[in-house]
Amino acid sequence: MSLFTSFGVGVSGLAASQAGINTTAHNLANTSTAGYTRQQNISTDRRYMTYKVTDKSTLQAGLGTTVSQVRQIRDIFLDKEYRLELSRQSFYEKQVESGQEIEDVLGETEGVEFREAMTDIWDNLQNLSTNPESIVNRELFISQTASFLEKAQNVYNALTDYQKGLNTEISKQVDRINTIADEIAKLNGRIAKAEASGNENANDYRDARNQLMDELAGYTYYTYDEDADGKVQIYVNNAPLVMETRGYHMGCEKITTQEYNEETGEMETKSSSPMYKVVWLDNGYGEVYNLNEAYSKAKKTDTGSLLGLLTARGSFYANYTHMPVSPKESDYYNEDGILDDEGLDKYKTDMVAYNEEVNAFKNTTGNSILTRIETQFDQLINGMVNMINSVFCPDIHIGDLDSISGVDENGNTLDLNSESGFDILDVNKCPVGADDESSVGNELFARTGTKRYTVVILDSQIYSPSNVDADGNELGLARDNGDGTFSLYVYNKENEDDISTLYTLSNLEVNKDILANYSLLAVKANESKGMNGAYDQDIYKDMLSNWKKEFAVLDPEKLTSYTFDGYYTEMVGALGNQDNIWEGMVEKQTDLTDSIENKRQQVSGVYTDEELTTLLTYQHAYNAASRYINTVDQMLDYLVERLG
Repeated sequence: MSLFTSFGVGVSGLAASQAGINTTAHNLANTSTAGYTRQQNISTDRRYMTYKVTDKSTLQAGLGTTVSQVRQIRDIFLDKEYRLELSRQSFYEKQVESGQEIEDVLGETEGVEFREAMTDIWDNLQNLSTNPESIVNRELFISQTASFLEKAQNVYNALTDYQKGLNTEISKQVDRINTIADEIAKLNGRIAKAEASGNENANDYRDARNQLMDELAGYTYYTYDEDADGKVQIYVNNAPLVMETRGYHMGCEKITTQEYNEETGEMETKSSSPMYKVVWLDNGYGEVYNLNEAYSKAKKTDTGSLLGLLTARGSFYANYTHMPVSPKESDYYNEDGILDDEGLDKYKTDMVAYNEEVNAFKNTTGNSILTRIETQFDQLINGMVNMINSVFCPDIHIGDLDSISGVDENGNTLDLNSESGFDILDVNKCPVGADDESSVGNELFARTGTKRYTVVILDSQIYSPSNVDADGNELGLARDNGDGTFSLYVYNKENEDDISTLYTLSNLEVNKDILANYSLLAVKANESKGMNGAYDQDIYKDMLSNWKKEFAVLDPEKLTSYTFDGYYTEMVGALGNQDNIWEGMVEKQTDLTDSIENKRQQVSGVYTDEELTTLLTYQHAYNAASRYINTVDQMLDYLVERLG
């Protein structure tokens, strides 16, 4: 190798050292730059000149060094781990926010505010029992009842308003995800273009893209890979969000229920919810997330603030009908009070259906903190309402009215035909109003769209073998109107598919007739009791006794029943416990995310002392290359002068 060639070797050393100094200076300049990744020069040998090859060795001379690439120092495994745990942290943060909002709606942390409304109604009931003939006492009781219902509806409406209001945040997050996808797609194109020659890495573009990918992980969990051209492909639930240089978009649509129309042979919209679902707009896939399955750490469905919002919100306004009700074995006994084979088979069949309902509840209603609380709270109010109404308007079940017909209040002919029988007002035991007509059938809590009873006018009294007095005498099922006609009060049953028939908070009011005339409140004894118009104390005994009875379960998976007061206490306590669990998850995830980020920074972060040490190393290398060139120069000068 000639001395002139040696000059080139030295110059390559100068260039490599200078490049290292420049990269190190760039690192130092970006010490505080968010998202910056430490860069490092990778030097490799230039080509070699071969002078002689033998069977034992090869004589070669190197032509110096060169910088093959300026690479980013990142650990892809730490990146993926960080993004997963950050995504999980974001999910549970939304659960905590929703739980705290519900606690605020209920009042104090322990639910003191609404519990006081429950207590007040019973205090006024006891006060009424001491002097039921007092119009003032009746007015206070009815007013307190109206106040109680108003507070309950305010709580329920606040929950549904918050539920619907989450649409706005969901829409904003979807828009931001779409923007991030578009920006990553653009950066993919810039990176591929900049690195096409193979001479440099587009590190600043990569930093920007990594920052966006970190942010995206907070909104939704995703998987990704990078192709040979440096472009990342991103998938959300196996559907493409970013492919090459194109970003695919999500959108928000109102949730609808479809039903098959046999006449038209097409699917038609049965109902529409005001709540949004997130769907893919332009990649051929449907919904982004499956909201009919409980979130799971194993399946990584407890990830991302967007899914966290959708999970906490639920997909519908829930009420008491969404709570599965376990079949009671006693309901399947035959007339002799025995569970025979037929009853047992029916009981087993219904238990299978019940278990399926429990599983569906777990994956839908029970998976959302809002729909679960709405269901539990509405069930509490429904239970209280039905308990109070059943005292003022006790019903009995009759199954043998198939041959009976009459006319309703409007003169329309009605045929009483039903395989399951009917529930009718027990006109022989129900209390009556304090008005001149001693009216019956006036429930305290009414459905806004459905009367409690359809009154059927009959030409003659009807009887049932199952309705007898203590002596075994059959009692009339209809009330004698005193004009040769009889009124049969047939209960209008609740239908889950028709909300106007339900005793749910969105469909309840205090009976308007009673509000207009307090004497219609059934506080007097039925004439069949022979009490000559006295006020009926059994009403209050029954209510106060029922108040202390267990009426419903809070969680269908646990099957523990509670009294009304115990139910509310447990509901609020369970909410607080769940919040504590979620807060613990957030704390744990925050610590884990911070720990991983610290590890990432140890790999990718810029540390001044380390970079200054590297800077000195390159400076010494630069000086060494300079001395090498000076030495070669002196040698060349000596040879020229001596040979000249």
